[in-house]
Amino acid sequence: MTFGCRGILEAFYGRPWSWEERHTMLDFMHEEGLGAYLYAPKNDPIHRNRWQEPYTDEEWMQFQRLNGHARDLGIELIFGLSALAFRYTEKAHLGVLQGKIRAARQRGLRSFALLLDDLPDRFEHGDDRQRFPDLAHAQAWLVNELFQEVAPDGQFYFCPTEYHGPGTSDYLRTLGARLPARAQVFWTGSQICSPRLTEEELRRVSDVLQRPVVVWDNFPVNDLDMQYDLHVAPLRHRAPGLARAAAGYFAAAGPRVSTSQLALRTTAAYLRNPHGYQPEPEFMKAVRRATSSESEAAAVAFLADLARRHPLTDRNEVLHHALWPDIDAFWAARGGSGKRAGPELPGRPVPTPVTPDEAPLRSAVQEMERHAFTLAHLHDPALRRDLAPWTAKLAGWARVMKYALGALDHPHDARTREYVLEELALVRENFHWVAGDTFDHFARRCLRAAGETEELA
Repeated sequence: MTFGCRGILEAFYGRPWSWEERHTMLDFMHEEGLGAYLYAPKNDPIHRNRWQEPYTDEEWMQFQRLNGHARDLGIELIFGLSALAFRYTEKAHLGVLQGKIRAARQRGLRSFALLLDDLPDRFEHGDDRQRFPDLAHAQAWLVNELFQEVAPDGQFYFCPTEYHGPGTSDYLRTLGARLPARAQVFWTGSQICSPRLTEEELRRVSDVLQRPVVVWDNFPVNDLDMQYDLHVAPLRHRAPGLARAAAGYFAAAGPRVSTSQLALRTTAAYLRNPHGYQPEPEFMKAVRRATSSESEAAAVAFLADLARRHPLTDRNEVLHHALWPDIDAFWAARGGSGKRAGPELPGRPVPTPVTPDEAPLRSAVQEMERHAFTLAHLHDPALRRDLAPWTAKLAGWARVMKYALGALDHPHDARTREYVLEELALVRENFHWVAGDTFDHFARRCLRAAGETEELA
């Protein structure tokens, strides 16, 4: 069994995609068999913060063009509505949302979504508290009013204010009892960015809502606090039987289109064949399709391994990249990292037996430099641009490692050790996450070991 509705969400915080990027995403979706696209970027002010203002004629023309492109590809374009500080007792507020639906329908759009996520979970206006027993009753009333503008030929989606968690609250039960039967409800899972999704938890909340939920999967989105994390990785930990409990599945893309697509290709592979999906092979297929040579593919995969912090990675495994055996073999070849080395880096994998040898790490440092150069000159300009902050961080760590090895090889050259500390400060100005403190920790161990060697001389 596969998902009936499979789509992409443009619903992140930060710079919305350009219209060109949206058309590019539609072509990508058609290629990957994804049939629905929700327009709801949080930082489009007319969508959310200043929702009472109308779109300009030029913007409506762009929506019409986007919808035409989507229809040509067999993709459903869903027009998102949101409303900060909405007054349920203010007729004019309801009229604004109804007017936007009518204006969008005049441009050919037929499907809509009301998004009340990330809003206060209580009434903001006294009149609303007097009219409705609670927020769920008010929101259900609003959905019913807006649904009348969409029926009978359109789809309507709703993201409630409570969109993650156990899924058993009275709020959700009230919605389930009072929402229109055809209104579909988004759900992100146990968390906003859920590390895992199981059939059991989706069935539980679907029973409460009296309809199968539509999964809103917040991967690979990397906005807000996640903006420094690359999120170029395969989809993981989604049970193969989710389609039996969900009406659809939408993946939340991030602000960077090309890096999002690397992960989204794996999501599309999962959605096509949940029971046969294999994360790593599908990820490497995605990387090869996005790059123009084996050296480019190897460079992207190398960076992805080091920049592995994202919601689907266990927090205890974010530092478990492939270079640790080389680092351990290096220090083993030198009889240890020195008396003043300090503790092991917190979060690193448990050391395993290695053959003492300095050569693999020295080779790996050269490889880091080559990969950073390759990434800075990728054939695809969009992918090159989107990876640039992490590429710069990788290049910086490569310099740190080269200088640190130089300081260890020339322990009597104090200036060489100073270079390491100066470069460390510069690299750490870039907050984009690549291997955490792995290379900072290694470099400082090199300096301490060099200092001990100089003292013994």
